[in-house]
Amino acid sequence: MTRPLDPVEELLRVVLGLTDCLVFEFDAEGRYLAAWTSSDSLLAAPREAFLGRRISEVMDPATAALTLESIQRVLTRGQPDRFEYSLELEGGRRWFSADAMLVPQRPGVAFMVRDITRQKTLELSLLQADRLAALGTLAAGVAHEVNNPLGYIASNLNFIEEEMAEVRQALAGTPGTEGLALTLEECSEALAEVRQGTTRIHNVVGDLKTFARGEDICSGEERADVRRALEMSINMAMPELRHRARMVLQAEEVPPVRGSESRLGQVFLNLLLNAAQSIPEGAPGKNTVEAHVRAEEHNVVIEIRDTGQGIPPENLKRIFEPFFTTRPAGVGTGLGLAICHSIVIAMRGEMSVESTVGKGTCFRVRLPTA
Repeated sequence: MTRPLDPVEELLRVVLGLTDCLVFEFDAEGRYLAAWTSSDSLLAAPREAFLGRRISEVMDPATAALTLESIQRVLTRGQPDRFEYSLELEGGRRWFSADAMLVPQRPGVAFMVRDITRQKTLELSLLQADRLAALGTLAAGVAHEVNNPLGYIASNLNFIEEEMAEVRQALAGTPGTEGLALTLEECSEALAEVRQGTTRIHNVVGDLKTFARGEDICSGEERADVRRALEMSINMAMPELRHRARMVLQAEEVPPVRGSESRLGQVFLNLLLNAAQSIPEGAPGKNTVEAHVRAEEHNVVIEIRDTGQGIPPENLKRIFEPFFTTRPAGVGTGLGLAICHSIVIAMRGEMSVESTVGKGTCFRVRLPTA
């Protein structure tokens, strides 16, 4: 039977509930002397299970060592101390801060422990977002630099093709030049392949420059070609897609929508990359990523479907929350879908998702026509 709380402890529980903190008291050797919480359910075990025991018997060695060092600093200097630590708990890694200080007329050192996981996640996400923004600026600069040599490569290819055509014409009908004519024909085929390669690089660079433009989501009377934005995004996503799935595009002729074409491309690119990353590499023949575009009354509907792992039901309701991600730390910022959702809303559209674990996911974007 638990003892009733006195008024001071009741007030302390209310305060702890408002601040979402835990308070522990330790003696000089790291034994638990007391514990105060807004609810006993926040403790990993009943109070009786750890009160009087050393922290090294309850916590992992690293956290116990940090706590003991903090206790000694507070007792030696008589000043508050603070440190942070992390624990692998059910549901993932959590970060905590511990503020320690002497309490007048109490035998030990009090620690106020707060869960700062959200703060840490936000800090890491902002750092990653800043890094991605810098990378985007660099990519736009690289695209501009690549465009210059592409120009004179294309110009020289035109010159070589014209000169070879004149040589072939001059050799036409000349006895004994059949082998040279055949060589010229093979060179022409090789040049045609080179031209295809440079055209592809030029298109990718152009798409990258368009994507990197920092323009408004909806600027005045700007019109966006949905099909062109989708095709641009598919071209950019193909290096990630081709080793995982077949890309299928089914796009009807649809009217333009009001808004930024590059921002719309950003939405499609993010959805395509998400689809690719939900499918493991190695079996592109068994998986597909499909993009469908159709007109419905006064709207344009875009669907991007995949045969990937799917999204668990408990995550679906949070999928558009900023900084929510199921990927490991450092792999994703949790901002991609939130930004996509905000772009679509700014274009007066709607964005929804349907998913079945083990079968795949479908993101649906509905935009009003211009």
